[in-house]
Amino acid sequence: MPSIHKFLAIETSTSPGSVAVGTLPSHDAGKPESDRIGNFLLQETQLPEEGGQGRHLMPTLVALVESAGWPLNEVALVVIATGPGPFTGLRVGVTTAKALAWTNDCPLVGVSTASCLATQAVAECGSCDRVEVIFDAGRGELYVTTASRPADSLIWTIGEGTLRKPDEWHKTLAPGSLVTGPGLAMQHDIIHEIHDNSGTLKVPPVAAWYPHTRTLSCIGLAMFEKGMTTPPAELMPAYLRASYAEDHSRT
Repeated sequence: MPSIHKFLAIETSTSPGSVAVGTLPSHDAGKPESDRIGNFLLQETQLPEEGGQGRHLMPTLVALVESAGWPLNEVALVVIATGPGPFTGLRVGVTTAKALAWTNDCPLVGVSTASCLATQAVAECGSCDRVEVIFDAGRGELYVTTASRPADSLIWTIGEGTLRKPDEWHKTLAPGSLVTGPGLAMQHDIIHEIHDNSGTLKVPPVAAWYPHTRTLSCIGLAMFEKGMTTPPAELMPAYLRASYAEDHSRT
C-alpha cells in the first residue's frame, strides 16, 4: 500500500454536508504506518446552507485546499461518505470524489455513513455490539439499518437497509438499544421515552446524529491502511430510496 501525505474527505449524504482536507506526518521507517495514520492534521468546513451542494461543493473544496497551502492536484487519497442518503446530495458528492480520484490517479475509499454514525454513537454512549441507525426517508417512512460490532474500533459491518413505518420499527427495539442517526430528529416519541424512562433506550447527543468529516477521515484512513479501496468506476452510493423521477418512470 503506497504511503500518502495529503487527503480529502467529502460528506454529502446529509444536508448541508461538509468537507475536510488532511495532512499526515512524514513517513518514519522506524514506526508502523498505523501510528502515522492515527496522527493527522485536519481542516474542515460545512457547506453553505443555501444554494445546494452541487453549487457549493467544488468551490468550497478548492478554497479549503488553498487555505491549507497546497493545490488540489497534490491530493493522494479521497474519502467519500457513500450513504445512505438522499439521491441528489449523494450523487453530487460521489461523482465529485470519483472525478478527483480519477484525475489525481489516487486511491478512493467509500465509507458508509452508518459506520460514521455508529462510531460517534459508541464514542458518546460507550461500547455496544449493535447500533440501530435511522434516516428520514420521506413519505412518513424511516430508512433503518444496523451496524454490528467491528473487528476493530472503526470498521463496522452494516446490514441491509429497509424502509419502515416509525411506529412499526419502534415496537421492534429491544430494551437498552443504542439508536442514532438524523432520523431521530423527527422521532419525538423516542426522545420522550428516554426522558421518561431512563435506561430503556440509549441515544447520543444531537451533534452525533450527523456524520462528522473527522470521523469519516478516521474510518477512511483505517480502511486505506487495510487496502479497502474501490476503483472509481465501481464505487456505488446507497440511496435512501429511488429518486422520484425513477419512481414515476416505473408507473
